[in-house]
Amino acid sequence: MKLDDSCLQIIQHLDHDPVNPHDLYSSNGFNFSRATFYRRLEHLKQDGLIEWRVGKAKLTEKGLMIRSLLNGGPIPKQYLKDSEGREEEKRTFEMLEKSFRLSEANELKKSIDNGFIYVDYPQTSFILNILMNIAGIEEKAKTNLEKFKLLKEADFNVKLAINHFENCPKQLLIFLEELIKEGKISALYVGVKNERRALANKKLVEFLQTHNFENERFKLPKESVTLFPLFLIAVIGVILILALRSGYQHASILSIMMIVYFMRSMLFRELREL
Repeated sequence: MKLDDSCLQIIQHLDHDPVNPHDLYSSNGFNFSRATFYRRLEHLKQDGLIEWRVGKAKLTEKGLMIRSLLNGGPIPKQYLKDSEGREEEKRTFEMLEKSFRLSEANELKKSIDNGFIYVDYPQTSFILNILMNIAGIEEKAKTNLEKFKLLKEADFNVKLAINHFENCPKQLLIFLEELIKEGKISALYVGVKNERRALANKKLVEFLQTHNFENERFKLPKESVTLFPLFLIAVIGVILILALRSGYQHASILSIMMIVYFMRSMLFRELREL
């Protein structure tokens, strides 16, 4: 089952009461063509989400359940059972609920369907070229920035799966962030092979935290306030007081040297994270 953004828009505007598809398209201002609209109706009919006959279309019970989920309603219990014939519906609801997922590299392909574009390695230029082909962009672009600008202006929607995401460059993270905000990427599944390397990448962890990536394997660090500067001041203050009380004549020089030493350590730590 493939539910892109246009399919979801159609489901949102249908009900159990039949309507004329021509009137439905004319009155709702969809951001895709009429030809695309009728192709999506056919897909929804084949997937059992709508009934469409003799100029009338309406949602089936299955379609109504998906619309309820899209509007924040609960998932009916019968769609969560592992009984025969319910597995497809269960996967559909899970896909709609969880647009962002993090998994192990060898599990990524198992967690996606045919609606995803799979990329084995997060190479910025390669991924942008794929997205340009999907968007039908024929204009030439030399740099990644030029490709990204063309993608921002294009009308497309894609579900993307990227493996070995621990190697994702910062530029690609920025591009993905913007394309998600623009609604160009409706689902992003990523796979990680080297957990230590992934969790050591501050920008990558922030990206995963921002979009609340679902995962069962990895423990993402929670955002926290750094208390090291306060600890540094307290240590220097205690040593300085002890030095002054003991009559050490170079106590003030000692405190300055300690500040320089700790600031140097903090500086090198920040440089390593860049």
